[in-house]
Amino acid sequence: MQKHTPVNISKSYAFTLIEMLGVLSVISILAAMLAPKIIKSIRESKITSAIASVDAAHIAAIHYYQRYERIPTDSEISTVLNYKLQPKGNPPVAYAPEVGALNLGHLLIYQTQILEQEKVTVGRPTSELNFAIGSSLVGDELVGGATYSNRIDKMLFQSAANAVQIVYYFMPNLTLQEAAGLAVKVNGPFGINSRTELDFVKASLIESGIADTSGLEGANVWFTGGDQEGEYHAYVYIFHI
Repeated sequence: MQKHTPVNISKSYAFTLIEMLGVLSVISILAAMLAPKIIKSIRESKITSAIASVDAAHIAAIHYYQRYERIPTDSEISTVLNYKLQPKGNPPVAYAPEVGALNLGHLLIYQTQILEQEKVTVGRPTSELNFAIGSSLVGDELVGGATYSNRIDKMLFQSAANAVQIVYYFMPNLTLQEAAGLAVKVNGPFGINSRTELDFVKASLIESGIADTSGLEGANVWFTGGDQEGEYHAYVYIFHI
């Protein structure tokens, strides 16, 4: 009679369970190591996308100026009656900084077809503020936006020397990490005294930024406090006349 070797099932299961626990431990360690890098990568990709939107707005503004030899200010856009300038139909536009108000972004989107929409991947809109491409004369108050002494010329956009009119991108309610990433890519490199994310934002914070710039003589993005604690509104240079 043939004999069968007994199988120790409990030992087999015990070994499998230990092996599984080991694999799960390795996965947990890898997840803990990779998660911060993945989050940082996602945030950086959003900032890169936001800067791409600024670049697209810059190209759109140049094309508009080449076509019409002028750029209207936000304060006069609502009175423009020429069908070539007045937005018609239902183009994908946003209203801002004051929701419901026309701004240069409407004309750029409708005329050039370069911008798909007036929105970026960072920040968040509110019931009062949204993304906007604005146009103001130097010295004029910005519609719906807090400014340094209420005058756009005090923003000291580095690329707008001797400007009489400035086009800017308004991005509301960025997180500290988003604002810092934008500041580093647009205004950097910073001095050795700016080492934290908050330092990067403080260096270009309207009202006090110039004193904390660590060698930064000007900026192409300025910040003000956002709707909530830890949020920041950004004003990014696009074009000037």
